[in-house]
Amino acid sequence: MSEPRKIVLILGNGFDLDLGLKTSYKDFWKSEFCPKDYPAPLITHLNQKWGDDIDGVKWYDLENEFLNYYNSIPDPSIGIDIITDEEKEFLKGFTSFGFQNRWYEGKEELLTSLINKGVLLYNTDRIIPFIGEHLKEDALKTPIWRDNKAFNLIKEGLCKYIQSVSDKPYNGDSVALAVLYAANCSREAGDFLSIYTFNYTSLPVDYGKEFRSIVHYVHGDCKKGNIIIGTRDDGVYDKNYDFFQKSFDPGFNPPALVADLLDADEVIIFGHSIGENDRQYFKSFFKQQTDYVMARGKDITIFTWDDHSEVEIKRSLQKMTDNNLSTLYGLNHVEIIKTSMIKEKPERINAFLSKHICDSMQVRATLQKLLRSDR
Repeated sequence: MSEPRKIVLILGNGFDLDLGLKTSYKDFWKSEFCPKDYPAPLITHLNQKWGDDIDGVKWYDLENEFLNYYNSIPDPSIGIDIITDEEKEFLKGFTSFGFQNRWYEGKEELLTSLINKGVLLYNTDRIIPFIGEHLKEDALKTPIWRDNKAFNLIKEGLCKYIQSVSDKPYNGDSVALAVLYAANCSREAGDFLSIYTFNYTSLPVDYGKEFRSIVHYVHGDCKKGNIIIGTRDDGVYDKNYDFFQKSFDPGFNPPALVADLLDADEVIIFGHSIGENDRQYFKSFFKQQTDYVMARGKDITIFTWDDHSEVEIKRSLQKMTDNNLSTLYGLNHVEIIKTSMIKEKPERINAFLSKHICDSMQVRATLQKLLRSDR
């Protein structure tokens, strides 16, 4: 009888997308939950990044844009502002009462600019148009203070958005469900399984109390209202922008993913780009698996969407292995399965299912569900 194997299953946003959930950062940025009107330089940068063409963006990486924004600031110790010194001086003395009494005639350009930036609120619903002070006090604070508040507004809005879409019906014949089912079959057959999800959503299937104990939320769970967003640790941040880093979040307490990866016999990654913002979780593992002395050959299966995402993943692997991608393949059994190609090449997913599901009838039933003609 063979020894139980240790399997680590890692889930990224592609897992939720395969289930049919609109959980991408792009979907959030287009939603009403996103604080797109808050007058912080960070928000202005994010709004301007794609302009009106966000629908045409293949992959919108919000966390990477935090780092891009930070790198665009000439002096992070003071920040960069969207509100001019002239506008701030004007704001200090501005009151809605003064506007109603026409104290600011000749200042129309300043008023219009501050309205466009969301600092003043122009209300035309009244008999006499009215300008409210709205975010005047925030606008008079430093740009770093407003960036920090904007960052937290994004975090709160994202959590509310994810909660709003998490209860939508799942795509019942998704590859994601099949992979989760297969991994759990291996667990029920005696293998050790650990699941690490980088998503903020609950898993679509609950296989019982013991199963729940092996599911770890790396960046929090929206149901509990504690999610973590941000960038990697090595961005070389000025102390004023420490809040951009995930590790500075008060709730940061990641599970033992790194140790589990190093000790695993099999690693399955579904829908995770293993990109730069999360590479601290993966680099030690992939580096070890290219070491001729240290490496113990492992099964590594990566599920991604298409040719483009496969290339991106290989680029990430190339960086994490110090340009030893061929060695990674040589010392391990590495397979990248493109979910968009399952119908054309069902043998790829069939081999994966057969390796994990003991009952051959269940393998066939699962495969047939994936290949349904109406999918």
